Amino acid sequence: MGACPRSSESAVAIALAPTAWPVVAGTGGARKARAARGGRGNFCDVSVTIQARQVRIPAAMVPVLIEAARLVSEGHAIDVVPVDEEVSAQEAADLLKVSRPYLLNLVKKGVLPCRMVGAHHRIPMAAVIVYKREQEPRRRSLEALSAETQELGH
Repeated sequence: MGACPRSSESAVAIALAPTAWPVVAGTGGARKARAARGGRGNFCDVSVTIQARQVRIPAAMVPVLIEAARLVSEGHAIDVVPVDEEVSAQEAADLLKVSRPYLLNLVKKGVLPCRMVGAHHRIPMAAVIVYKREQEPRRRSLEALSAETQELGH
């Protein structure tokens, strides 16, 4: 496993644009970006220059920011939401791309936890994220099956 570079060696300028992958600028920028990984998928703290201001990015945030940059470069909107937050049934349904009645059925079956605030369901964001991650392979399989069916002309 590679060692993390010293903080003076990890200064990398990153420019984000909605139509392009983050550009690593500066002398040796690409080498420094690779070094920030520390080898075998491990990330180290990184310093970046944003609008002429030096900002330290904790190691735990590096893969998240890379993924966010990828999504933005593909034209997706992103949002940052604390995992300990609760969302309404409609917000959870929107995040999962399902109907509100379907989501409430998941709550009724005990698949998703909730608490009642008056007559309103409040669902932990962490539970919504876990459910979405668990359903991802199923969704991909259904999309592949649908694409195959389309190719066959049905």
